[in-house]
Amino acid sequence: KTINSCKSIMSIELRSFRGGTTTTTTTTTTTTTTTTTTTTTTTTTRQPSLGRQTKKIRLVRSSSSTSSSSSSSSSSWSWKTRGWSFILLFLLSFIIIIKFYTLLTTRQTTTTTTTTTNDSRPILITKWGDDLNLDDIEHWCLDPNITTCQCANPLMPMHRHGHKTWTRAYLDNVHFAHMFQQFLVKAKTSKANKFSSGIVLDVVFLGDSITEGWRGTSFGQPIPEKQENVDIFHAYFNSSRSNSSNSSSSSSSSVRIGGGQLDGLALGIAGDKSPNLLWRLQNGELPEMLTAKVFWVLIGTNDFLKPVAVAVAEEGGQNVVAVDQCSEEVVFMGIRRVVEEIMIRKPKSMIVVNGLLPRSDIGGRLYKEGEKTVMDAIDIVNHRLKDYCNGQSNNLEYFQASDIFIDTNASLGEEKYGKYIPTDRMNDFIHPTPLGYKLWAEKIREKVKSLTDETLAVL
Repeated sequence: KTINSCKSIMSIELRSFRGGTTTTTTTTTTTTTTTTTTTTTTTTTRQPSLGRQTKKIRLVRSSSSTSSSSSSSSSSWSWKTRGWSFILLFLLSFIIIIKFYTLLTTRQTTTTTTTTTNDSRPILITKWGDDLNLDDIEHWCLDPNITTCQCANPLMPMHRHGHKTWTRAYLDNVHFAHMFQQFLVKAKTSKANKFSSGIVLDVVFLGDSITEGWRGTSFGQPIPEKQENVDIFHAYFNSSRSNSSNSSSSSSSSVRIGGGQLDGLALGIAGDKSPNLLWRLQNGELPEMLTAKVFWVLIGTNDFLKPVAVAVAEEGGQNVVAVDQCSEEVVFMGIRRVVEEIMIRKPKSMIVVNGLLPRSDIGGRLYKEGEKTVMDAIDIVNHRLKDYCNGQSNNLEYFQASDIFIDTNASLGEEKYGKYIPTDRMNDFIHPTPLGYKLWAEKIREKVKSLTDETLAVL
């Protein structure tokens, strides 16, 4: 009976434990009143209570351990997140600082650094003023209603490697620019002992095909019909070169017979635009050793681009001329960028900006009623160049040569509409003929004379 009573009490206590009760009043079951039974009951009732306490303690400890582990994991993840955030913030700050520094240095004036080309020649990289900004260009195309013209960035130097024999012409120019000064000094000192090693050239011409025409070449290749131009050049801008046979090569043409009272050097490449000349100046054609009293610049006519002949379906497939030319704003900015490059590199020399020569895309006529021509744009560019030169320091001059190549025919129209380009001065309405070069050379000589205050004999 006693055993059965104990089992009954244990089962009741177990059910009480499972049910979550904590009372021990169930100990007053119908058991025998013997001392042994009471003692057994008491012992039995206490044992489950201790078990519950033990379980509670274990649960608390387990919960505490889980909470500690969770807190440790959360803390570790928080530090990892903060670490990556700090790294990303540092990288972003570094990028912003670099961008700001680059922007600041590109807009700095008269700042120079030195670098080296592939042939180990030192090249001076210059920074120009902050008032040349592409955002100031309102219209990129000559026709404001057109937005598809392909204009080069007028502030970005560009080469033309791979185009015809442009590279050869460029290397020839670099050679002449580096060697001619030494050649001139040697020729004059051997001719008379009164000359010193401080001899400088009177004038260096910089430009495109019109300038290269002085040498009788195109892309560095001799052109038979241009050889007369070489003789004219040496007659005006060659006082010290020795006599030699008339060779058709560009290199030998630099030592043809002279006779002028000035010494000059022509550095031009056909088809070049202002960004191309800018690249050449920064890459060897304007070395420190090349010194001249006057640097004569004529560049920009190719920046307009040439009209493009396209087939239009509405015209029955016939080729018509499409206006695909750059605006006066683009052309002017490119010329100005070139001029400022020379001003920085050669601050002691005089710079003459030759106004763009007249050109015609309509059979020699320059203007057309009711239609904007390339000559209208040239007039605007030349006017801006003149104002720009007049507003600068005393070592910058503007030179207008358009009148040399223009005549008037009243039968073509009144006032400016009667103006045209005679074929004896420009047979293709863009490049001077030998007569055109001769008339132009005379005006150049007079201008150089007035700038250098030298007494020049009249040929």
